[in-house]
Amino acid sequence: MQGCWIRGVIYCILWYLSIFCGFLVLCCPLLPLLFFNHRLYRRFIDVIFAIWEMYPVVLMELLFGTKIIVTGDRVRTTECSLLVMNHRTRLDWNFLWAAMFYAAEPQSHRMKFVLKAPLRHAPGPGWVMQMAGFLYIHRQWERDQKLLNNVLDYLSDIKYTYQVLIFPEGTDFNDRSLKKSNEFADSHHLERYTKVLHPKTTGFVFLANKMKENKQLDAVYDFSVGYPGSLPQSEMDVLRGIFPEEVHFHIKRYPTSEMPTSDAGLKEWVNDLWQQKEQTLADFYCHRRFTTHPTNGHAQSAINNSLLLALLFWTGLIAVTLYGLCTSLYMQVWALIHCSVFLLLSFTSEGIHQLEASWYKNQQVHDKH
Repeated sequence: MQGCWIRGVIYCILWYLSIFCGFLVLCCPLLPLLFFNHRLYRRFIDVIFAIWEMYPVVLMELLFGTKIIVTGDRVRTTECSLLVMNHRTRLDWNFLWAAMFYAAEPQSHRMKFVLKAPLRHAPGPGWVMQMAGFLYIHRQWERDQKLLNNVLDYLSDIKYTYQVLIFPEGTDFNDRSLKKSNEFADSHHLERYTKVLHPKTTGFVFLANKMKENKQLDAVYDFSVGYPGSLPQSEMDVLRGIFPEEVHFHIKRYPTSEMPTSDAGLKEWVNDLWQQKEQTLADFYCHRRFTTHPTNGHAQSAINNSLLLALLFWTGLIAVTLYGLCTSLYMQVWALIHCSVFLLLSFTSEGIHQLEASWYKNQQVHDKH
């Protein structure tokens, strides 16, 4: 949608302020729980994050009229699962919140993204995602394995149900990444793709094996995302008010019992899945919908009450927090202290989520002795 830039600016400001204000007012007061009751800390953070996820959904629906159409299987949030998705644009994750809102059953989920490590430094969003337990990687495999093991073992130890999203392509689809993908295909005598990039399988295989080892992998969900109209390729497009008229998701669930057990089998499975996805998306862009699959549509027909409540809650929270920051010395000191702590943690450690996992393990060792 070639929207007004004013709407784009409003969306970005409200989006950012909702996260930053939520971090200060809702998340930071919970930090002491991290040292005394890990399960309660995780539960409260999950509730806050789940409520926040509705805010960008209602903003894009109200400001831009974006429709989210989800077909295929529901995402069962009572099970641990691994989610894989093609990475069409840098903004896929922003629309995925809406897809999960309409497709998750029950609606509340605990989805964690696998993200590039520098994103954890982002004031506000990066800090909240650390607290929510997102997985950050440096693309240095030995280092990343240790970090992923630390968090995943912790989540297993506290018997935590979660979903992990990974983009096997490693980057978004654009001319430059497509050229590299084609060069890889030519050098390995593979088919060239036009709708997706050839996937990288190392991260997927590791996560699948690790979650199975911890008895925390019930299914793998394949997400295919397509944009039949306008496409915001970057954050600057959103700032200019360019939003899609529609975003389509198709979801397919694969139970763990149907998955290969060997590393080689898992790699082949991902490669075969992406070959199918290439054809699925070619059909999608021909028909402007996922027509080749049995459909179970989950698109919204109107903004429901929970979204309206989220709109009122987060907009009110922004107003109250900004007022407090302008008028209250206590609030200003509170903000300064917590922002300083998270800046320090972000640049001197691997983040609060890694400290949470390490603190829990040290506690367990101490209790045993």
